[in-house]
Amino acid sequence: MRLIIATLALAAPLFAQTCDFTVTPTSLGIPAAGVTNGQITVTQPSPCLFNGWNAATSTPWLHITSGRGYNGSSAVTFTADPNTAAGQRAGTMTVANQTVVITQDGAACNFAIAPKSQNFPVSGGTGSFALTANCAWQAQSNNGNFITLPSASGNTDATVNFTVAPNSCVVGRSGSITVRTGLPTSPLFTITQDGSPANLTLSAPGATAGPDASDGRFSVNTGTGCGWSATSDVTWMQIISATGSGNGSVAYHLLANTTAARTGSIHVGSLTYTVTQASSAPVIGKVGSAASYGADAISPGEIITVFGANMGPSQLAPLQVNSGLVTNSLGGTQVLFDGAAAPMIYAWDKQVSAVVPYRIAGKANTQVQVVYRGAVSNSITMPVQSAHPGVFTQDASGLGAGAILNEDNSLNTAANPAAPGSVVAIYATGGGTTNPALADGAVTGSDLPYLMQQPIVTIGGIDAPVKYAGGAPGSVAGLTQINAEVPAGLAAGAVPVVVKIGGYASASGVMLAVK
Repeated sequence: MRLIIATLALAAPLFAQTCDFTVTPTSLGIPAAGVTNGQITVTQPSPCLFNGWNAATSTPWLHITSGRGYNGSSAVTFTADPNTAAGQRAGTMTVANQTVVITQDGAACNFAIAPKSQNFPVSGGTGSFALTANCAWQAQSNNGNFITLPSASGNTDATVNFTVAPNSCVVGRSGSITVRTGLPTSPLFTITQDGSPANLTLSAPGATAGPDASDGRFSVNTGTGCGWSATSDVTWMQIISATGSGNGSVAYHLLANTTAARTGSIHVGSLTYTVTQASSAPVIGKVGSAASYGADAISPGEIITVFGANMGPSQLAPLQVNSGLVTNSLGGTQVLFDGAAAPMIYAWDKQVSAVVPYRIAGKANTQVQVVYRGAVSNSITMPVQSAHPGVFTQDASGLGAGAILNEDNSLNTAANPAAPGSVVAIYATGGGTTNPALADGAVTGSDLPYLMQQPIVTIGGIDAPVKYAGGAPGSVAGLTQINAEVPAGLAAGAVPVVVKIGGYASASGVMLAVK
């Protein structure tokens, strides 16, 4: 007995040794239609005659039909469900402690939709499209913020329903529904929706601003969640906040304006916000004779007045003489004729006066500009004549009692009339060139400059003999003094005085008091 037990004890390890089973195959490809009798072979080598093995799977579309819990060599049989999806799939079985991979082809799928697109009004609505399918699919909105659809999936033909929300935004919008199929390309249904143009307003149509750099803001009112953007059509108006969603505001910055008044716009959608910015640069409105204000022409040496804005200091800067010449700059103001600065009589914000340079003689026209503190005005083209006579008046209006002295150098007035036969001094400008010629801005001295063109003077409609016509002693070149004899036979009272030079006559309305 002891010998038998000992013999069994020595032999026991032979029957308990671990065996490696051979599983064939460990990977297998099957068609999309599935299989009904798949087979995996398990081979157990000798002497492992009493070792068992098992087969199992957790893949839901694989089903083991035989071969669970065997000893020795055997076969595992299984079935596989058809694959209704377009994509390939893989599952696993564990056989005799080894993994077997089953790969199944995807189905031969065909998908089609009709129609492929639809447009909706601002109010939105419901819609649908027909889907033809022979494989698994799932419909999904790509724009859930305004396109919604119930859970939609299947593997056969179907109708896909959806809802489009109202569009409160100005701009139309578009979206889509994708029918996901697992194929490289999937059917796409496109949805477009009209916008609501009326649902965008601005708090104001525009604004005005001063010439200095400044900031501004206006409100944008539109639907909730509706995006908008603002753009400026000029470089001097810069957008600070250019985009928004729903109600918001646009902030902008204006650069300082050193040129003429200007206008620019900010565009928000189809709406326009217009900004007009005033100018700090000088602006010329009119150029005319300083005596009569006639603006039809100018002549060499004429004293002229320029009317406008931003042309000089707020307080009048009077004439200045430097080294015997009237200066060509006053209070930061200059008057340019074809780019050359002219002698200045006075400078003020809205009105400046200068002497036309003699060098324009012979030109058909000249360009007049004003420069104030380095800023240049617009340009006015003025015709040039050889003479442009104008008689100064006592109230500087160009009409009424003339700036005329009686023979005793007293001012001619209704209370101090001139006697017939006496000589009066008429002060005018626009007489043209002189002989000898004087420098621009020169002060007339003892060497009197005579007008190159002899004037004709009428007093009360009667020719008055001219005794002298030239520069006024002690005054800037350009101020003309004409000494004329008061004709006899005039009725006492105010009579008109007219000066004609080179075929050009002064304006009527200047009067002389006669005894």
